[in-house]
Amino acid sequence: MRGLKPEKYAAALSYLRRMLKEPDKAPEILVTHDRVAAEQLDLCSDHHQLNAWIGRHLNDTGWKRLQNALNQRRCSENLQRLSLKKSTYAALAKLAKEQRMTINEAVEHLLQLQKAESLVTQQSTESAAADDVSEEMLIWMMARSSGSEP
Repeated sequence: MRGLKPEKYAAALSYLRRMLKEPDKAPEILVTHDRVAAEQLDLCSDHHQLNAWIGRHLNDTGWKRLQNALNQRRCSENLQRLSLKKSTYAALAKLAKEQRMTINEAVEHLLQLQKAESLVTQQSTESAAADDVSEEMLIWMMARSSGSEP
């Protein structure tokens, strides 16, 4: 039998309500008439009632989509989406690949280099160390064009 744990109730209810509001999506996930199902979904006040609703109204495709949506939500709890120009993304992806890093690791590395540069610059603007950090950051960022390791 299909069933959700209590901690997944709110996310599942939100997902199902969104799906039922989309006219093209509802017939794909339901075994019953979508208007009646939507009305009954609104009456679900706990995970037991929601599980009963799922048993009556959700088909196998709908159950799989619900599980995938809940898993994606769980996996992305500590993540934030970011929009980049395609050219910026391509350059960053190429740089990360060449450095054998994930894109996230490459961004973190660039931020660490920038932070190190800021710290060195704050301590001494005359210092050669600031130039060294800037040079390292520039070399690391340009590695994608030469294909060589810095």
